[in-house]
Amino acid sequence: METDIEAGKFGKIVSVTIEQHGDIIYSRNFDKENGNAPHDIRSAGKSLTALAVGIAIDEGKLESVDQKVWPLLGAPADDIRNDITIRDLLTMSSALDCNDGKKRSPGQEERMYRKKIWRTFALNLPLMDGYQRDEKGYGRWSYCTAGVFLLGQVIETVTGEKFDAFVQTRLFDPLAIKEIVWRTSKTGEIQSGGQIKMLGPDLAKIGRMVLDGGVWKESRIVSRTWIKQMLYPHRELSKFVHYGYLWWFTPIRAPQGFQSSWYMQGNGGNMVAVFRDYDAVIVVQAANYNKSHASRNAFTIVEASLSSLQRP
Repeated sequence: METDIEAGKFGKIVSVTIEQHGDIIYSRNFDKENGNAPHDIRSAGKSLTALAVGIAIDEGKLESVDQKVWPLLGAPADDIRNDITIRDLLTMSSALDCNDGKKRSPGQEERMYRKKIWRTFALNLPLMDGYQRDEKGYGRWSYCTAGVFLLGQVIETVTGEKFDAFVQTRLFDPLAIKEIVWRTSKTGEIQSGGQIKMLGPDLAKIGRMVLDGGVWKESRIVSRTWIKQMLYPHRELSKFVHYGYLWWFTPIRAPQGFQSSWYMQGNGGNMVAVFRDYDAVIVVQAANYNKSHASRNAFTIVEASLSSLQRP
């Protein structure tokens, strides 16, 4: 694997970290340009926002995922978006006309980044024509970074803390994670929809905490109840790909057959995959942004890493 990475077979791979049974058994940085600097994991950072929402619910700052977002953020009683819930945004199921995969979508994330105030942009997005909920209460699935950004705004509103400060004290400090760089708007809004820069071993800590049901070194970080809700397959995107609360699920090839894995995923081939049967976390950081092969290469590296682990 190292030989292929160094030869450029997988494009620009920044680092690979493998953790099993609570110990880092492999960690190597391949980024000769930036060294061991925190790396932008893009939308893999959305999964951190899911954890933050769970912590806010655990603390009683939020009632539940059924709470409506726009009224919390000060929208008038007749706002057409007032039925959108926290669950809608966690599962990419809201009525917003927002699809990051379509450049002409009113809510496409690049449109938001050009604005001085992201909150105003996101709160005023139009609704999708013909939106309907299914028998489980979900609308059509549409990947929307602006909606996840608003979840950070919700947390700021109900806690009275900046989103980065809330995550630092509740999640990062207990895990001794210090080297973080958040992206912000021109007015200083924290991008809770991804694009956070972190180190591979620190991401492995996040994966371990999730794998251990919300506990880190015998300290409860987030409730086991929330971890179960977050890692439940709320949306079936295809036969083998599901979506929870801003976490992905798919079987991944291993020496003795496919293994179930929940994972954080971001543009460029960034991935934090947890494996219950292996009791392991595998982190791939990459900078193959907007490349068609990025995700496939990350999965290949994860599969190669699994082959080196002690089998369950």
